[in-house]
Amino acid sequence: MKKGLFIIASVLFSIAAQAQVGNNDALNIFQNPYVSSATLFSQTFYEGTARTAAMGNAFTALGGDIGALSLNPASSGIYKYSEFSISPSLNLTGGKTNYLSEINNEFMAKPGVSSLGYVGTFNTYKRNKKNNSFNIAFAINKVNNFNSRMYATGTTNQSSWLGAAASAAQGFVSTQLDITSSSDTYPFNVNGLPWRSVLAWNTNLLDLLPDSNKDYIGATENINGSNIVIGGNLDQQFVRETTGNQSEIIINMGGSVGNKLFLGANIGIQSLSYTDYQKYTESTTNSSLFQTDFSSFTHIYNQHTSGVGVNAKLGLIYIPVKNLRLGATFTTPTIMTITDEWEEKITSNFGDGYSQTVLSPIGEFSYNLISPVKVGAGVAYVFGTSAILSADFEGVAYNWTRLSSEDNISGEFSTENNIMSNDLRFAKNFRLGLEVKPVPGFALRAGYAFYQNPNAASENHNHIISAGAGFSNKKGFFGDFAVQHKVKAADSLKLYADYQGIESPEGTFTSSGLRVLMTFGFRF
Repeated sequence: MKKGLFIIASVLFSIAAQAQVGNNDALNIFQNPYVSSATLFSQTFYEGTARTAAMGNAFTALGGDIGALSLNPASSGIYKYSEFSISPSLNLTGGKTNYLSEINNEFMAKPGVSSLGYVGTFNTYKRNKKNNSFNIAFAINKVNNFNSRMYATGTTNQSSWLGAAASAAQGFVSTQLDITSSSDTYPFNVNGLPWRSVLAWNTNLLDLLPDSNKDYIGATENINGSNIVIGGNLDQQFVRETTGNQSEIIINMGGSVGNKLFLGANIGIQSLSYTDYQKYTESTTNSSLFQTDFSSFTHIYNQHTSGVGVNAKLGLIYIPVKNLRLGATFTTPTIMTITDEWEEKITSNFGDGYSQTVLSPIGEFSYNLISPVKVGAGVAYVFGTSAILSADFEGVAYNWTRLSSEDNISGEFSTENNIMSNDLRFAKNFRLGLEVKPVPGFALRAGYAFYQNPNAASENHNHIISAGAGFSNKKGFFGDFAVQHKVKAADSLKLYADYQGIESPEGTFTSSGLRVLMTFGFRF
């Protein structure tokens, strides 16, 4: 590297610059990073209370539950009493990787609060012998969860993370990569130049090819005649942990017109918090196999994303005949302002004891997300006091998702918006719920939810099965318990981009989740 690479100067190479620059998401390495973020933050996986969760959150036509306020604002109109409830939860996530024929399992447990809210019934009166009511409600419901952990490891001599970093720097003059002082941030502002390539260059993990000032080779690569090859076996390790959630603060008004029609409206204020930590390491046990005397390097990437947004939702529940309930909702796009902050660090080690660490400046970028329009419909049948059967449909126009710059610069996200229009779908989600009361004051529940993948080309959808139980007494206290299980889903896994005709190793990451919820509440 800058340490010195002794080769015959007359050797000529022709290496095409690679346009693809992999983003920092190991599971979506060939996807535009802002498309990936917009898709992630536009999805909704309702948690709710233990009762709604146990019944698959199929409450569009049922209402009468604080967790259902996020599903249908008319839910508050069902209430003939006031209510307060809180729903603590424990989120358990598991991840299994199969990479370079090695299998690893990871596990994460995170406590939280899935729902907290109050519904107040302020007045009831008779008019023309019809009972009308007006209610207000305030609630905080989680609508997305980002907790996951993965670990991948394996050995290869066919490709290298540094080979991809060298390829991504092709075409940039070496002086553009130089950090000349501790306060020099110029290389990190060069358009299209990946920060990891800058850090690799300044930790002596990249060097120039002969007779070139803009073609690069990685410290894990040897020059063998007219070929570039990996010097020897490389042990690769990758750790990734994501945490955070999206929550919605709901300000609700609802009521009834007679005993058949229930109406409601929400103002929803969403908050977003997302953290992504990634650590990638390559090492060898035999530095002598590498012309650079390479020993190991570690790259660390840290990102925190925060955001706030607002939306509105309208809903109704109608009882055309006794025991049958119909529901419908319309949700405006959530207009959200998002800020990303990130930093990267690389530490290099060589066989002669040389070591170098370089830390990037903290990057920051703010932008606006307009999430999809949502429509919903539900039907439920109430079998007296003994059972309830419900079903929901939800349509989400992911292909209408849009990004814009905070400064309203025209066309800044035109590429991303075109990708979303062409590659995302109008997703169709379904939810089913069942409640049976074998004895008064006690209920058994079960549910299923299907969430279609936003990517039109993917059939890797989300399936959630659930079950639970609940009890209540005549004094107004109630308690519910639920378990949600997210069925295993497999994603392809690449830790760095293909480069110069070399395919990086591809593995799989299989994730699953278990959420335990309890709800405690009072009716008065």
